[in-house]
Amino acid sequence: MENDKHIYSQQEQEVITDRIEKALKLIKVLHNDLYDLINTLIGTFLILKKDLFGGGSVSNVMGLVWLNPQSDWSIIEYAEAIYHEFIHQSIFLDDMINCMFPNANECAKEEALVTSTILKIKRPLDRAYHAAGVSIGIMHLYHLFNDSKNSDKYMDDLRKTVEEIEARTQFLGEQGVKTLEIMRKFINHPSFDDITYSLQN
Repeated sequence: MENDKHIYSQQEQEVITDRIEKALKLIKVLHNDLYDLINTLIGTFLILKKDLFGGGSVSNVMGLVWLNPQSDWSIIEYAEAIYHEFIHQSIFLDDMINCMFPNANECAKEEALVTSTILKIKRPLDRAYHAAGVSIGIMHLYHLFNDSKNSDKYMDDLRKTVEEIEARTQFLGEQGVKTLEIMRKFINHPSFDDITYSLQN
Protein backbone atom coordinates (compact mmCIF):
# COMPACT_ATOMS: atom_id res chain seq x y z
CA MET A 1 0.00 0.00 0.00
CA GLU A 2 3.06 2.23 -0.26
CA ASN A 3 2.36 5.63 -1.83
CA ASP A 4 -1.33 4.72 -2.22
CA LYS A 5 -0.58 2.45 -5.18
CA HIS A 6 -3.46 0.24 -4.05
CA ILE A 7 -6.03 2.96 -4.76
CA TYR A 8 -7.88 3.17 -8.07
CA SER A 9 -8.38 6.58 -9.66
CA GLN A 10 -11.78 8.26 -9.36
CA GLN A 11 -12.51 7.43 -12.99
CA GLU A 12 -11.52 3.78 -12.49
CA GLN A 13 -13.70 3.61 -9.37
CA GLU A 14 -16.72 4.85 -11.30
CA VAL A 15 -16.19 2.26 -14.06
CA ILE A 16 -15.73 -0.55 -11.52
CA THR A 17 -18.81 0.48 -9.54
CA ASP A 18 -20.87 0.49 -12.74
CA ARG A 19 -19.60 -2.96 -13.73
CA ILE A 20 -20.27 -4.43 -10.28
CA GLU A 21 -23.82 -3.11 -10.44
CA LYS A 22 -24.27 -4.60 -13.91
CA ALA A 23 -22.83 -7.94 -12.77
CA LEU A 24 -25.25 -8.02 -9.83
CA LYS A 25 -28.16 -7.24 -12.17
CA LEU A 26 -27.00 -10.05 -14.45
CA ILE A 27 -26.95 -12.48 -11.50
CA LYS A 28 -30.44 -11.27 -10.55
CA VAL A 29 -31.71 -12.08 -14.05
CA LEU A 30 -30.06 -15.51 -13.99
CA HIS A 31 -31.12 -16.49 -10.47
CA ASN A 32 -33.02 -14.05 -8.27
CA ASP A 33 -32.60 -16.16 -5.13
CA LEU A 34 -28.83 -16.24 -5.59
CA TYR A 35 -28.88 -12.47 -5.99
CA ASP A 36 -30.85 -12.11 -2.74
CA LEU A 37 -28.42 -14.39 -0.89
CA ILE A 38 -25.42 -12.42 -2.15
CA ASN A 39 -27.02 -9.18 -0.99
CA THR A 40 -27.80 -10.71 2.40
CA LEU A 41 -24.32 -12.08 2.99
CA ILE A 42 -22.11 -9.44 1.37
CA GLY A 43 -22.55 -5.91 2.67
CA THR A 44 -19.37 -4.32 1.34
CA PHE A 45 -17.11 -4.57 -1.69
CA LEU A 46 -13.62 -3.26 -1.01
CA ILE A 47 -11.86 -2.37 -4.25
CA LEU A 48 -8.08 -2.19 -4.20
CA LYS A 49 -5.09 -3.11 -6.32
CA LYS A 50 -2.95 -6.07 -5.31
CA ASP A 51 -0.62 -7.71 -7.79
CA LEU A 52 -1.43 -11.28 -8.84
CA PHE A 53 -4.80 -11.32 -7.03
CA GLY A 54 -8.34 -10.88 -8.35
CA GLY A 55 -9.94 -10.62 -4.94
CA GLY A 56 -10.41 -12.37 -1.64
CA SER A 57 -12.28 -12.89 1.61
CA VAL A 58 -11.17 -13.22 5.21
CA SER A 59 -12.90 -15.55 7.66
CA ASN A 60 -12.94 -13.04 10.53
CA VAL A 61 -14.31 -10.16 8.43
CA MET A 62 -17.70 -11.52 7.43
CA GLY A 63 -19.76 -9.50 4.98
CA LEU A 64 -16.79 -7.84 3.28
CA VAL A 65 -15.05 -9.04 0.14
CA TRP A 66 -12.30 -7.30 -1.76
CA LEU A 67 -11.95 -7.25 -5.51
CA ASN A 68 -9.10 -6.24 -7.79
CA PRO A 69 -10.90 -6.06 -11.14
CA GLN A 70 -8.69 -6.05 -14.20
CA SER A 71 -9.39 -3.52 -16.95
CA ASP A 72 -10.23 -6.28 -19.43
CA TRP A 73 -12.73 -8.08 -17.18
CA SER A 74 -16.10 -8.65 -18.81
CA ILE A 75 -19.34 -8.28 -16.85
CA ILE A 76 -19.44 -12.09 -16.77
CA GLU A 77 -16.01 -12.15 -15.12
CA TYR A 78 -17.24 -9.64 -12.54
CA ALA A 79 -20.23 -11.91 -11.88
CA GLU A 80 -17.89 -14.89 -11.54
CA ALA A 81 -15.70 -13.03 -9.02
CA ILE A 82 -18.76 -12.05 -6.97
CA TYR A 83 -20.16 -15.60 -6.95
CA HIS A 84 -16.67 -16.90 -6.10
CA GLU A 85 -16.38 -14.70 -3.01
CA PHE A 86 -19.99 -15.36 -2.02
CA ILE A 87 -19.16 -19.06 -1.76
CA HIS A 88 -16.14 -18.33 0.44
CA GLN A 89 -18.37 -16.21 2.67
CA SER A 90 -20.97 -18.99 2.82
CA ILE A 91 -18.40 -21.59 3.85
CA PHE A 92 -16.91 -19.22 6.44
CA LEU A 93 -20.39 -18.74 7.93
CA ASP A 94 -21.12 -22.47 7.89
CA ASP A 95 -17.78 -23.16 9.57
CA MET A 96 -18.43 -20.45 12.18
CA ILE A 97 -21.78 -21.99 13.09
CA ASN A 98 -21.22 -25.72 12.47
CA CYS A 99 -17.45 -26.16 12.87
CA MET A 100 -16.58 -27.63 9.49
CA PHE A 101 -12.85 -27.51 10.27
CA PRO A 102 -12.34 -28.07 14.02
CA ASN A 103 -8.66 -27.08 13.92
CA ALA A 104 -7.44 -24.86 11.08
CA ASN A 105 -3.82 -25.26 12.19
CA GLU A 106 -4.09 -29.03 11.75
CA CYS A 107 -5.34 -28.47 8.19
CA ALA A 108 -1.99 -26.88 7.31
CA LYS A 109 0.14 -29.85 8.38
CA GLU A 110 2.02 -31.78 5.70
CA GLU A 111 -0.27 -34.80 5.96
CA ALA A 112 -3.35 -32.59 5.49
CA LEU A 113 -2.26 -30.88 2.28
CA VAL A 114 -4.65 -31.37 -0.63
CA THR A 115 -4.50 -30.47 -4.32
CA SER A 116 -6.53 -27.33 -4.95
CA THR A 117 -9.17 -27.69 -7.66
CA ILE A 118 -8.50 -24.20 -8.98
CA LEU A 119 -4.78 -23.57 -8.37
CA LYS A 120 -3.79 -27.23 -8.94
CA ILE A 121 -1.14 -27.10 -6.20
CA LYS A 122 -1.06 -28.59 -2.71
CA ARG A 123 -2.76 -26.35 -0.17
CA PRO A 124 -4.02 -26.66 3.43
CA LEU A 125 -7.08 -28.89 3.50
CA ASP A 126 -9.52 -26.15 4.53
CA ARG A 127 -8.38 -23.90 1.68
CA ALA A 128 -8.57 -26.71 -0.86
CA TYR A 129 -12.06 -27.50 0.47
CA HIS A 130 -13.05 -23.88 -0.16
CA ALA A 131 -11.66 -24.10 -3.70
CA ALA A 132 -13.71 -27.23 -4.36
CA GLY A 133 -16.86 -25.43 -3.29
CA VAL A 134 -15.98 -22.40 -5.39
CA SER A 135 -15.37 -24.55 -8.47
CA ILE A 136 -18.86 -26.03 -8.22
CA GLY A 137 -20.36 -22.55 -7.96
CA ILE A 138 -18.44 -21.26 -10.96
CA MET A 139 -19.53 -24.25 -13.04
CA HIS A 140 -23.09 -23.61 -11.89
CA LEU A 141 -22.83 -19.98 -13.01
CA TYR A 142 -21.77 -21.03 -16.49
CA HIS A 143 -24.57 -23.58 -16.54
CA LEU A 144 -26.96 -20.68 -15.95
CA PHE A 145 -25.38 -19.03 -18.99
CA ASN A 146 -26.00 -22.25 -20.94
CA ASP A 147 -22.22 -22.45 -21.50
CA SER A 148 -21.69 -26.22 -21.59
CA LYS A 149 -17.92 -25.98 -22.07
CA ASN A 150 -17.24 -23.89 -18.96
CA SER A 151 -19.93 -25.62 -16.90
CA ASP A 152 -17.69 -28.71 -16.92
CA LYS A 153 -14.25 -27.11 -16.75
CA TYR A 154 -13.31 -28.01 -13.16
CA MET A 155 -14.89 -31.45 -12.96
CA ASP A 156 -11.72 -33.56 -13.28
CA ASP A 157 -9.77 -31.39 -10.85
CA LEU A 158 -12.72 -31.34 -8.45
CA ARG A 159 -12.79 -35.14 -8.47
CA LYS A 160 -9.09 -35.25 -7.53
CA THR A 161 -9.54 -32.74 -4.70
CA VAL A 162 -12.55 -34.52 -3.24
CA GLU A 163 -10.79 -37.90 -3.39
CA GLU A 164 -7.85 -36.47 -1.47
CA ILE A 165 -10.10 -34.86 1.15
CA GLU A 166 -12.06 -38.12 1.51
CA ALA A 167 -8.79 -39.75 2.56
CA ARG A 168 -8.32 -37.10 5.28
CA THR A 169 -11.74 -36.74 6.89
CA GLN A 170 -10.12 -36.78 10.35
CA PHE A 171 -9.48 -33.06 9.75
CA LEU A 172 -13.19 -32.35 9.21
CA GLY A 173 -16.04 -31.79 11.58
CA GLU A 174 -19.42 -33.46 11.12
CA GLN A 175 -20.69 -30.64 8.89
CA GLY A 176 -17.51 -30.78 6.82
CA VAL A 177 -18.02 -34.48 6.20
CA LYS A 178 -21.69 -33.97 5.36
CA THR A 179 -20.92 -31.27 2.80
CA LEU A 180 -18.10 -33.39 1.35
CA GLU A 181 -20.64 -36.17 0.79
CA ILE A 182 -22.81 -33.69 -1.13
CA MET A 183 -19.80 -32.79 -3.30
CA ARG A 184 -19.21 -36.49 -3.97
CA LYS A 185 -22.85 -36.92 -4.96
CA PHE A 186 -22.51 -34.01 -7.38
CA ILE A 187 -19.38 -35.53 -8.94
CA ASN A 188 -21.01 -38.94 -9.36
CA HIS A 189 -24.27 -37.52 -10.72
CA PRO A 190 -23.78 -33.87 -11.76
CA SER A 191 -26.99 -31.91 -11.40
CA PHE A 192 -26.90 -28.15 -11.61
CA ASP A 193 -30.66 -28.16 -11.19
CA ASP A 194 -30.11 -29.45 -7.63
CA ILE A 195 -27.87 -26.44 -6.95
CA THR A 196 -30.45 -24.07 -8.43
CA TYR A 197 -33.11 -25.69 -6.24
CA SER A 198 -30.98 -25.50 -3.08
CA LEU A 199 -30.45 -21.77 -3.61
CA GLN A 200 -34.22 -21.35 -3.77
CA ASN A 201 -34.77 -23.29 -0.56
